[in-house]
Amino acid sequence: MSTEEQVIVWDLENKHKWSFSYDRSDFYEEQTRAFLDNATPTKVVSIVDVILFNESWELLIQKRAMHKNHNPWLLDKTVWGHIKYWDPIDYTVMVETVEELQAPSLVVKDEENFEQRLWLLKNYVKTIAVLSHIDTDTVLMEKEMKEWTIVIANKIYVYFGVYWWRVKNVDKEAMWILYYDFNDLLREIQDHSALFTYDLKYMLKTYEKDIRSFISLIKKIVV
Repeated sequence: MSTEEQVIVWDLENKHKWSFSYDRSDFYEEQTRAFLDNATPTKVVSIVDVILFNESWELLIQKRAMHKNHNPWLLDKTVWGHIKYWDPIDYTVMVETVEELQAPSLVVKDEENFEQRLWLLKNYVKTIAVLSHIDTDTVLMEKEMKEWTIVIANKIYVYFGVYWWRVKNVDKEAMWILYYDFNDLLREIQDHSALFTYDLKYMLKTYEKDIRSFISLIKKIVV
């Protein structure tokens, strides 16, 4: 058995009645076999998905590294990561922004508190990212592998945030960061869908209204 990090996993058939610790490598090996054998996942892994916006209200989009097992070379969310079994969810977001982007972050629980804290910190978003929890959902996500396309069940915790300073890929999860106007990004996905992860396309479609509301809010506060 692998000794890689322990992540939070749920039994898909039991409707999330309980969670348990699972070795990350073992989870993906098992769920790849489950999909190839039966065309359906049996377990759900918990992850955080983060989209950050810069001072031009553009989305920060990462180009995934070629060595990644899932979705190599594709354009994806700003940051994402597995939730370790012993870690709080918001803490995972903070860890991922620091480890992947060298961006310290503050996570706020809901929109009302986010707006209040962003008013307070609006002059400091060049030094700290301010993020809000948007939604939690369970989704069957297509993952492009080097040999095939499989479906992995993800329990996603979605966050949007504001950060106006430089980012740097420190852990080599991504090749580089691109900056997109939201409408330009939607048009590019429509024209070149194969260049983007299923995860990102799902998030932009599902949370389009939330993204537009979030952009309007931060434009009002941080000028």
